[in-house]
Amino acid sequence: MAEPTLSFSDLVANPDDTLARAREDGPIAVSDLGPVVVRHHAVRETLQDARLRPSFSRFLQKLGITSGAFYDWMSRSPLDMEGDEHRRWRKLMARTFTPNNVERLRPFLRAEAHRLIDAFAERGHCEFVEEFARQLPSLGLCELIGVPVRDRARFASWADTIGLGFNFVLVGSRIADVDAAITALLAYADELIALRRASPEDDLVTRLAHAAKEEGVSEAVVRGSVAGLVFAGHETTKNQLGWMITLLAGAPALWNEVGQEPERANAVIEEVLRLRSAATSVGRLATEDVEIAGHRIAAGTTLFASLWSANRDRTEFPRPSEIDPDANGVGVQLAFGQGAHHCLGAALARAELQESLIALTERLECPSLGEGATFAPPVGITGPLTLPITVRDRRAASRGVGRS
Repeated sequence: MAEPTLSFSDLVANPDDTLARAREDGPIAVSDLGPVVVRHHAVRETLQDARLRPSFSRFLQKLGITSGAFYDWMSRSPLDMEGDEHRRWRKLMARTFTPNNVERLRPFLRAEAHRLIDAFAERGHCEFVEEFARQLPSLGLCELIGVPVRDRARFASWADTIGLGFNFVLVGSRIADVDAAITALLAYADELIALRRASPEDDLVTRLAHAAKEEGVSEAVVRGSVAGLVFAGHETTKNQLGWMITLLAGAPALWNEVGQEPERANAVIEEVLRLRSAATSVGRLATEDVEIAGHRIAAGTTLFASLWSANRDRTEFPRPSEIDPDANGVGVQLAFGQGAHHCLGAALARAELQESLIALTERLECPSLGEGATFAPPVGITGPLTLPITVRDRRAASRGVGRS
């Protein structure tokens, strides 16, 4: 049977239906940019195969981006690392991204979530991306890795712009802005590393600052990692928070369940991650001939594993297009990937999402989506760009105060 063709323009215009048709025809589709793995079992196989290595810089080359600050940074980033270098980097990072460290951060996250809610709860409306989703992730990550409080506000703007580099539709037209933002962020990383070498503290930046001599991690990787962590911890979770509200605004029963039983937040967040992950796909480069789900992938081929498609595969999830944590909880959602490049910050992202949802459902009745919401194209990293919502403060409601 011939492999199906998946049109990139169709994918942008209607991702869910386009991917559903591709899944019906087989585990791998042919697209304008190369093979796309679309069925759940095949995506897992792809992510776990060591012969398929990350190569984001190779994808940028396909888009005509072969130089500049962003390209150079990505070429040396963990997204392009493999082998011993990648293992050393993950070992170093794992010392800070431990379950205990993340758990200790939860009270801070919940307090910051309530502080942000305080600013709009009584008003009765907000632009959720600007007033909540852009702010909480940077606060959490900066607290964990040791970025001084006085510097945290600068990161949101840099991170928002760098995020355009991971959207396949937008990166070409905005590469000059992306280059400028990563240049500024790397320069700041150099300053922070120098500060921590002079005045060590018990945080990730201090450990990274001393890693070049102690553990064989290059200086370029050290500075790039500081910048990358600040960016990655902001951009993906910002988008995921926006998707969380977008999905749950249409599910008031689930919203109220979490408000009454906060322990339900874990299952609900996993279902949000499944139904709309911030990352739509991951790219891989075949270092040798590989067989995936019975299909031969030639050495040198760049392919894409569609997380959005895998997470709506009916063979894994009984109700794939619906938000149903109990029914779909039997499957394995792949929002954070799998294998050697499984998202290092998954525990932190889950904590930020869970604590945000607990605080929001405790304080507010289920929000309503307002007019004027805008979304990034559904490729690469994506999510709401603007998300107006109407809310009602539960405390005000109990006093009989209406929405303003």
